[in-house]
Amino acid sequence: MSTRRILLLTLAVFLLFSTLSPALSKSEKADAVDDDEDLSFLEEPETDGKSHSTHHHSDDEPDLDDEFSDDFDNYPDFDDNESDSYKQPEIDEKDVVVLIERNFSDIIDKRKFVMVEFYAPWCGHCQALAPEYAAAATELKSANEDVVLAKIDAAEESELSQKYDVQGFPTVLFFVDGVHKPYPGARNKDAIVTWIKKKTGPGIYNITTLEEAERILTSENKVVLGYLNSLVGSESEVFAAASRLEDGVNFYQTVNPDVAKLFHLDPKVKRPALVMVKKEAEKITYFDGQYEKSAIADFVFANKLPLVTIFTRENAPAIFESSITKQLLLFAISNDSEKLIPIFEAAAKVFKGKLIFVYVEMDNEDVGKPVSEYFGVTGDAARVLAYTGNDDGKKYVLDGELTVDKIKAFGENFLEDKLKPFFKSDPIPESNDGDVKIVVGNNFDDIVLDESKDVLLEIYAPWCGHCQSLEPIYNKLAKHLHGIESLVIAKMDGTTNEHPRAKSDGFPTILFFPAGNKSFDPVTVDTDRTVVAFYKFLKKHASIPFKIQKPASAPKSKASDAKENDKSSTTGDVKDEL
Repeated sequence: MSTRRILLLTLAVFLLFSTLSPALSKSEKADAVDDDEDLSFLEEPETDGKSHSTHHHSDDEPDLDDEFSDDFDNYPDFDDNESDSYKQPEIDEKDVVVLIERNFSDIIDKRKFVMVEFYAPWCGHCQALAPEYAAAATELKSANEDVVLAKIDAAEESELSQKYDVQGFPTVLFFVDGVHKPYPGARNKDAIVTWIKKKTGPGIYNITTLEEAERILTSENKVVLGYLNSLVGSESEVFAAASRLEDGVNFYQTVNPDVAKLFHLDPKVKRPALVMVKKEAEKITYFDGQYEKSAIADFVFANKLPLVTIFTRENAPAIFESSITKQLLLFAISNDSEKLIPIFEAAAKVFKGKLIFVYVEMDNEDVGKPVSEYFGVTGDAARVLAYTGNDDGKKYVLDGELTVDKIKAFGENFLEDKLKPFFKSDPIPESNDGDVKIVVGNNFDDIVLDESKDVLLEIYAPWCGHCQSLEPIYNKLAKHLHGIESLVIAKMDGTTNEHPRAKSDGFPTILFFPAGNKSFDPVTVDTDRTVVAFYKFLKKHASIPFKIQKPASAPKSKASDAKENDKSSTTGDVKDEL
């Protein structure tokens, strides 16, 4: 190739790149600037030999669920993955039916009793359950041909998982004639076998004598009695089928008029007749629906809980694990409970099966006080809160005097989603001129959702060790960026403040709210916990470009000025020591 051609080719390539260079993306330019920019004054020396962890939880972080329940871990557990060298033990699962989309309906429709485990292969809790589940399947297969224990890989069969609202692993459902409910028992062979045998057994017990009836009423807290025309036949079969759909209540049947009278039923009432008897404020509840399995089960479900459940460690699982997620909570000190609980109970009668009514004794140091603090209830004044009880955890406050009518109206508006949520908030600071702006629930909109500002927000907890390690780094970042009007570095105590746009999955959680885009979800900041890393993140993601001002020369004293003048010496810039 001639020298002339080589020169022409070189020139063509040069012109081509010159033409394309303006098309470089904004992010590429920003990265190039970052690479060239002198950030040495931001570098932070390691003085304590500790690296700054990006984990969100401190070892000493408290957890409300751990306070009141031993089994709130039914969620994906990514920490349970075994090392590559570990080999799972052999498990004989010959009697566990493997379900997929194609055979799922066929098994559920054709078998009377089916327990289904939705699992994920990586889940440690699922791995621990596997041998227990397999052993239970083998024992039950030999005892009852109508019972099937099955499993389904929820990661593979996502449509079935969504259909049955699988939120964590393992999720275990029990199907009776195609109708399902969660399995609430322990995850071991004996518990599974015992629970299923109860569900597949007779389900009801006969009462033939007054002595038996008196013993049951004395010894049991709540029972359901069916006053039937016969202890065998269709009426009894419907009653037994309903009993298998409900836990925590024993079902009895009788044809003896004297027994019916002892259970507060009119001996001459038209049969079949049902009554629930409880040792609580609402002692007697009569069934007035259509005599069929689902209607009877719904009646028992709606009435088996007390009108008002007192919040204790023992009762917490009944509240947290109920299929009724929405709750009305009365917060009152013990001296006010005698007056207020009857009012609360009167209102609760309207919402049986729809809302759980809970009383929290605020001056109970063991349970009531921490629960009150969790919900942001302070002082001695009685309050009623509505709580969604789901992942959103929204709260609503009833204002004004606590009367039956007001509580009823509040509950109805709660069920119809007509209430305005309540969020915890510290008082708005009187002065907020620091490098790091203090955000609380009540000034969140003004500071964080200001469309003219790019806002970096740390959600922290005072007791969190990781937050404490981050604090000097965060303060230094804010100090260097203090003069940039378009940029706000802020923090919020996540234990005493809430806002629907500030959702944290642990402490610290760092969120970025870009200017002009506050209607969208914030960006979760997942970067190294150093001043330089935070700075580079902001340079890349800020909607409003900014330029940092390098620290000025350190001020000199008059004495040093005189000395330097005498010696005609000069001094270099003194950089901020980080």
